[in-house]
Amino acid sequence: MAEDDGVRAARKTLRILEMLATGQDYGVTEISRATEMSKARAFRYLQTMVTMGYVVQLDRSDRYARGPRMLALARSIGQSTEESLLELARPSLQSLHEQLDHTVNLSIVYGDSVSILESLPGRALFGILMKLHEPMPLHCTAAGKLLLAERHARNEPLPISGLPAHTPHTLTEESALIAQLEAISQQGWAQAPEEVMLGINAVSVPIRDNSGELVAMLSVLDSVQLLPADPSDTLISVLKQSAAQVEARLAL
Repeated sequence: MAEDDGVRAARKTLRILEMLATGQDYGVTEISRATEMSKARAFRYLQTMVTMGYVVQLDRSDRYARGPRMLALARSIGQSTEESLLELARPSLQSLHEQLDHTVNLSIVYGDSVSILESLPGRALFGILMKLHEPMPLHCTAAGKLLLAERHARNEPLPISGLPAHTPHTLTEESALIAQLEAISQQGWAQAPEEVMLGINAVSVPIRDNSGELVAMLSVLDSVQLLPADPSDTLISVLKQSAAQVEARLAL
């Protein structure tokens, strides 16, 4: 007995999901061939799935990748927290990287430590190479200060052992660090101009899950010539908007 239209539509939809579930992105032509549909019909299927949140269209292209609702399914069947967070954040990371000339980092919280999960290099002549998956010093990095500010706001012990000086600008007095952490909690962002390396500044904003827990940080990094110690309101706003986009995907 021939399949009815509903069964055929279900098969084609599942085929598209199977393709995107691999983590690769595909163009309309590739999907139309794999599903034996016209490009126009494949495009309509994809747009419906974009509307439902199962698929995302990559910025400024005709290519598609798995979306937040598909990633939520992946989380429920065992995809690691790292993989899930990175895929949810990647569209915002890429968009931010296109808007700004700075290096863009996504850091993740591991208990009492913070590590960079993904780094997209800036466009300066001399780049900054970041080590991934290595715990960062908390008292002199922008992302690390966000974690310390969170702990301090909760009246929890700070997960630090001493305040070693990495440069002459590193805060080594606990009272000065505490005052800065309180300011960070109020303003909602952190920076670390020349505190871990001379000539380098980073600005970071928090990413929270739907329970309000700090799970990650979105940061930009560059030389102090290009990213001074008084970052513009526009930069802070763009960072916060990008973090909000990731938070919205986490909430699905």
